[in-house]
Amino acid sequence: MSESSQTVVPILAYCVSSITMTLTNKFVLSGFKFHMAFLVLAIQSFGSVALLMLASKLGGGIKYRALNKRDMKTWLPVAVLQVFMLYTGAKALQHLNVPLFTVFKNLTIIAVAYRERFVFGTSVTKLMLISFGLMVLSSIVGAYNDIVFNFYGYMWMAMNCFASASFVIVMRKTISSVNFKDFDTVYYNNAMTLVMFLVLSLVSEQWSDFLAFYSDSVNSAELRTYLFSNLISGISAFAISYTSAWCLRTTSSTTYSMVGALNKLPIAVFAMLFFPDPVTLGGVLAVIFGFGAGLVYTQAKNNLKKETPQGQQVLPPPASSTGSNNEEKAFVDKPMA
Repeated sequence: MSESSQTVVPILAYCVSSITMTLTNKFVLSGFKFHMAFLVLAIQSFGSVALLMLASKLGGGIKYRALNKRDMKTWLPVAVLQVFMLYTGAKALQHLNVPLFTVFKNLTIIAVAYRERFVFGTSVTKLMLISFGLMVLSSIVGAYNDIVFNFYGYMWMAMNCFASASFVIVMRKTISSVNFKDFDTVYYNNAMTLVMFLVLSLVSEQWSDFLAFYSDSVNSAELRTYLFSNLISGISAFAISYTSAWCLRTTSSTTYSMVGALNKLPIAVFAMLFFPDPVTLGGVLAVIFGFGAGLVYTQAKNNLKKETPQGQQVLPPPASSTGSNNEEKAFVDKPMA
């Protein structure tokens, strides 16, 4: 494989997995009778754990730390915050269209940047302030042109921004204390949240109605579509984690950050094409402003990294996931969540 192919292939793989995850989640969470958000997230966590274990068995240098009580106790706050972040993101995505979700998700960057400033003492530069202004502008334009104001969508979105910012800060403080490598983080995040999601699903979601509905032969076709969609979602969850690491190994952190910013535009475009949500001029402008804000912010972080004296730690740019985790699986624009 040529040197250029070694760079292009992982970038394309990351983009495809990111887009697939976001669109699949939107379809699963809004395209069926039952919106079992905890169940969907449990399936994604299970898919990540199962495929990580399979990849480790097959070789390829994939290794991860086994679960142990000490590390699990230390990592528990991170896992709880991830559950809160993923659930609120899933609920927001259920009520909002993908482009609008993407626009408002950018506001998380502002919250994280200022919390980093107080917690870690990092700088907020003039170029960052310009990007923050563009983010706020895109959110105002997006909200103003939202044809059907959805109170629950905005409520869940606000909670998701708070949860995402808290998750980023707490994980950054915790990850150094446990000395996790890339796939250690993937394994612990997904193994611990899998149990939480299953319990929360069994306790709070409509399992009796869900089982009764899909046990009816009339709904067997929809059940097959539902199961297939969740299968794709679970595979995509692992693919995002793996391709993020692959990108970082074969490209620079600058390139990876730029790809994360650029990737939001095709996600928004695909969502406009494939989902029946209304497409307005204001909505398109909001996406463009948000896209530009992501590029400006990425450049600001790269400039800050160049100006930082050698040996002084510079924290990577905060997550601005669009799917979900993750929403995409958690930490889509960050490696290994």
